[in-house]
Amino acid sequence: MAPLEQKKQLLNDTIRTIMEDWYERCKPHYVTVEESRQLGVEPELKHFSEDSSHRIKFGRADDLDVTYGLNLLEEEGQLFIVSSVNNKTAGFDLDAFIDRLKTYYWRARNEKPWTRPAFDRYTYEDVMPFEPHLGGTVFLDARKSKADIVRLHFLLNPDHEDQLLAEPEILGDLLENYCLSPLRRIFAEAYRKKT
Repeated sequence: MAPLEQKKQLLNDTIRTIMEDWYERCKPHYVTVEESRQLGVEPELKHFSEDSSHRIKFGRADDLDVTYGLNLLEEEGQLFIVSSVNNKTAGFDLDAFIDRLKTYYWRARNEKPWTRPAFDRYTYEDVMPFEPHLGGTVFLDARKSKADIVRLHFLLNPDHEDQLLAEPEILGDLLENYCLSPLRRIFAEAYRKKT
């Protein structure tokens, strides 16, 4: 069994890579901080990386103001991946968004996404227990005059931590395609339906 600090470092490195890769894919489509200085306009895309907290902020005039995060959290030796989205956009139906998230994760947690023999028998729920209950694993921080934040807390199953950490490709797939991508997709769909 790997020491806790080593596990945290490996998870944080994986999270950082996922967020940096996403930022790089988005750069051609948005004005970055560097470009904004040259152009004399507000940046549309920012990347923040601090300790175990990694965020990407998208903003366009009065049309878009959203920040996604992917973080590592440790509580009493338990490791959690926290994905989050905050939204300042007027007319966004937060309740419908949370309901869609919960519906998605009720179904997805039973999927067996891997074909590699060491993992093909596991569901998402086996390696990362997540029951989408508001206040249990789905947290809403609704704040006046500030962005509403929705956070999803995914527990890494201690029985599978070492096996996951020994397979960087599977770990990266799990964090990106189970913890982050559905949040991004469902938020984007809800954002397009805003009034």
